[in-house]
Amino acid sequence: MKKYAIGLFIGRFQPFHKGHLHLIKRSLHYADKLTVAIGSANRRDKQNPLSLEKRKKILGEVLKREKIEERVNKIVSIDDYLESDDLWLEKALEKAGKFDVLIGNDDWTDNIFEKAGYRVLRLGFYKRQLYEGTKIRKLQRNRMNWESRVPDYTVKYLSEKI
Repeated sequence: MKKYAIGLFIGRFQPFHKGHLHLIKRSLHYADKLTVAIGSANRRDKQNPLSLEKRKKILGEVLKREKIEERVNKIVSIDDYLESDDLWLEKALEKAGKFDVLIGNDDWTDNIFEKAGYRVLRLGFYKRQLYEGTKIRKLQRNRMNWESRVPDYTVKYLSEKI
């Protein structure tokens, strides 16, 4: 497979879990550097309980602890523009800057980029039955074991009630 200079990795990270970590590390096999975009940056609701600030803090901690921060070009935030996929893409491209390939698993996002002529690399999900944000948020709300599904050093940031 071709190695790209810069990959764009988009996630909501609600919360950041071991599946995200696996995909970021795997992305670095295909791209020298990554731009990591935090999606739905302007949303706070049941599906998006964590603030942008908290997600940035957790992501920064992950990159530092995993010793991959030097491989991340930048971290950007992308707001939702539910009224228009074209407007969302325009704003996402403004924030992301230059990149060679989108690396992701979200059909909606991947299709928008492909339709606009961008390369998309789908790496597949990692243990999706365990590492899915919706399931982890439900476990948190029900006070069930969710801690094993996120990097252990992020638990302290996520232990606050959501």
